[in-house]
Amino acid sequence: MRESIVGGLLIFCLRLGDVPISTLRTMLMVQGRRLPVGLLAVLESTIWVMAISRLLSKGPLTDPFRIAGYSLGFACGTVIGMTLERWLAFGRTLVRVISREHSHTLRERLFEEGYGVTAVTGHGREREVLILFVVTPRRRLRHLMAMLKTADPHAFITHEPVSEAVGGYLPTLGDPEGGKR
Repeated sequence: MRESIVGGLLIFCLRLGDVPISTLRTMLMVQGRRLPVGLLAVLESTIWVMAISRLLSKGPLTDPFRIAGYSLGFACGTVIGMTLERWLAFGRTLVRVISREHSHTLRERLFEEGYGVTAVTGHGREREVLILFVVTPRRRLRHLMAMLKTADPHAFITHEPVSEAVGGYLPTLGDPEGGKR
């Protein structure tokens, strides 16, 4: 019984290693970052082979502690991977902002905060609107969203990941001067 519990805990811990790595590898893969993806794939598969070999080492799958360790490790590893990915916030995001009343003020405020902004005139249901486009590091997304919602709680805001951004004004986190490229 003790061996089963220890085996289940070991499998659980191994899954806490390979599943978050899988999540991070997938995020980096979407961004086309080949070298880190390859290195993480080697590490992930090594840990997974160790976990699966522990699971299957006692013959048929009849040990409930090992099965539970594998399953619970996968579930907890998934949550940890999502949390890590959110903390690390790789990549950039495109944010679109449409404000009926405050577009020009928002544009100036974004410039003051160090964001690059492109403004395009659009045609809304009732009148012309100014559509603001901002490409920002994902690490700054929460700050940007909070600032926008405070400045105009009624603004229509969308954001989506950017796979690649070249040229233009791309500020970085540690660069107080922005990121003129």
